[in-house]
Amino acid sequence: MEIQKLNWAGIKLISNNKTILIDAVEDFSYYKPVLGDAVEQVITFSDHLKADYILFTHLHLDHFDKGIIKKCLKQDGKLIVYSELEPWVRKHVENVEIVVLNLDETFTENGITFKPVFAMDGVGEIQSSWIVEDTTTKIFHGGDTIWHNQFWRFGKENKDIDYAFLPVNGVVVNFEIIGLEYSPVPASLNLKEAFAAAHLLHAKKLVPIHYGLFTHERCYIPQLFDENDLESISVEIGQDYMVLKDGEVLVEI
Repeated sequence: MEIQKLNWAGIKLISNNKTILIDAVEDFSYYKPVLGDAVEQVITFSDHLKADYILFTHLHLDHFDKGIIKKCLKQDGKLIVYSELEPWVRKHVENVEIVVLNLDETFTENGITFKPVFAMDGVGEIQSSWIVEDTTTKIFHGGDTIWHNQFWRFGKENKDIDYAFLPVNGVVVNFEIIGLEYSPVPASLNLKEAFAAAHLLHAKKLVPIHYGLFTHERCYIPQLFDENDLESISVEIGQDYMVLKDGEVLVEI
C-alpha cells in the first residue's frame, strides 16, 4: 500500500491499483477568517488525481470537500459513507454511487476492506473513524475525534494496525459567533491523547494529522508542540510514531 499525506487530515492510499481518499480537502477558503494566508499554502491535487473510493469522517468542511468528490471521483467510483451521515450526504452529492455502512460493518472490493467505527466529534456532531486494509497494510483514520472509551475495544478487535492517523492539535474552539457556546475543553485529541490512543490500538506507528494549519487567537486555539514533545511523549507512552509532511509519500512494500 502506498500512503500519501494530503492537507490537514487528508490522506491518499493506493492499493491494488485503486486510489482511496480519506478526508481529502483542497478548498479551505471557507475558513479564511481562521486560516488567513495559510489558505494559499495548501497543496493542490485535484487536477491530476482520480479516485476509485472516497471516504470522510464527518461533514465539517475541513474534512468534507464536495469539490473533490466532483472533480476526483471516477465515473465508476464509489463514495463510502457511514450510515448516520447518509441523509446529509445525499443532499450534497448527486449522481454518485454510494456504499452505506453501519458502524463495524465491512465492505470489501478489489482486495480492500473498509469499516467505519465509533468516534466522538468535539462539538457533538455525527462522526466515524475508518479502518482500511489490504493484504499488507491496515490503517486507522481518526478524523478529528476526541478521546473516548472505545480505543481499548478497537485494539482488541482490529489486530495488526500499522498506522494510526490521529488528530493531535487538542484545539480549543470558540464559535459563539455561530451560536456554539464556548468550552475550554479541547475539541480534538491532543498530542498525549493521540499517542495513548495509538498505543491502545496497538498501532505500529502514530502518524499525526490535523495540526499546524489552523490557528486563531480567539476562535481556534491549538495546543502547540515541537519535535522534543513528540520524542518525550513517545518514550513516556511507549508508542512509536512518524511524521509525514503534506505531500510526502510512504511506500509500503
